Amino acid sequence: MSKTDDIFVREDLGKSENRVNVALFGMIQQDWFRKWFLTKLDLPTDAVVYPPKNVNGYRPDLKVVSHDNCPLAWVEVELGTDESQAADYKNAFCEPVKTVWGKRGDCGDLSLEEIAEYLKACPSKDLSPQEAVNTDYLYKMIQDGLDGHKRSQGRKPVEQEMLDNRFVERLIKRLDGKIKFSLGENESPPVGCLKADTTDTANNRGFSLRVMRRDKSGPPVALISIRDGEFLIFPSRTKLNRCLPGHGVEVEAYMSLVISFGCDVDVDGDNARPRPRLSSDLDTILQEIDELARCLQSLADRPGAQ
Repeated sequence: MSKTDDIFVREDLGKSENRVNVALFGMIQQDWFRKWFLTKLDLPTDAVVYPPKNVNGYRPDLKVVSHDNCPLAWVEVELGTDESQAADYKNAFCEPVKTVWGKRGDCGDLSLEEIAEYLKACPSKDLSPQEAVNTDYLYKMIQDGLDGHKRSQGRKPVEQEMLDNRFVERLIKRLDGKIKFSLGENESPPVGCLKADTTDTANNRGFSLRVMRRDKSGPPVALISIRDGEFLIFPSRTKLNRCLPGHGVEVEAYMSLVISFGCDVDVDGDNARPRPRLSSDLDTILQEIDELARCLQSLADRPGAQ
């Protein structure tokens, strides 16, 4: 029996992307599908595929190992694309990192669109009842996920409604002169400054303060965000340590504050859980607005800056 003591299956099934991942793992047990899947990724067809545990703060969706458990590759699955995450993984692992992205035009190593087409063409009469159920389910999860996926058109300025939000207004005031609002969508904020913007999607009620990565290996890193005008999203400890090396002291100070808001920062993923709601937690968070601003500024400054 293969020793896969690093297997990890615990997903938030409220997310369509995670439902696809679980359904995909269920299909891997079928030899005909696994061999096709691995062939499309240019990997050995006798390999073993499973979701792994966190590795030094990184957790690709799937790990591919040989029959004697030697790592061969990692696979990241997205309903859309995530070039910065793929770049992070490729820098972190010596094995190849394969991308399974939503559409053919997304230019991944394989697309979910192609997987769905292959499943649809599979003759169901040759499958057992259980195989047919698993095949139909993965096909449906992919179709539902792609249909519901909102493709970002990049970044855009924060809307006035969010600038007038009591929390945002006070945070901007505390960070007087340290926030840039008018930079180009792909431009990083200068050292010592934070960039305020949001995702360019329909009916967006968002806000994000982002800081430049020191090694410039990817886009600016969100230190705090608001989604749907309501939910506060904080990064996890592993994400900040990965993206802002050299800021260990500043990261720990910020994480202590985020923990005091009731968040779990030591999670398998890039974002802390749970996400505080402005409607119910605003007064508590506003009591710490000065410390929050100080922590955000310290993460924007060069390490050790006074």
